[in-house]
Amino acid sequence: MLVKHMGSEAVNPWDSADFGRLIEASYRRGVLRAKVSLTDLTSCSARISTMESLRPGTALWLTLPGLEPRHAVVEWSAGFTAGLRFDAPLHPAVLDAVIDGRTGRLH
Repeated sequence: MLVKHMGSEAVNPWDSADFGRLIEASYRRGVLRAKVSLTDLTSCSARISTMESLRPGTALWLTLPGLEPRHAVVEWSAGFTAGLRFDAPLHPAVLDAVIDGRTGRLH
């Protein structure tokens, strides 16, 4: 499991430095579609802020700006924040383009 417990607090190992801005994205889970904000993004994972509390193990499709939907699974959840693990990693050049805002806008 990706969440380590230290004392009474859970520690998220994905707590890396934020990249300084929010990236607007969306996800689809079954028939539900919702907009989310990405607060952290790596080639294999993303941290999102949602309007609902997602359960670990939930499969969904995350659409990053200018890209096709990517299949991901919720690895951890804390309130309305969730950590996703992508089935297939983003190419490093694509990751840089998304973070730099060079992939277009979400429609």
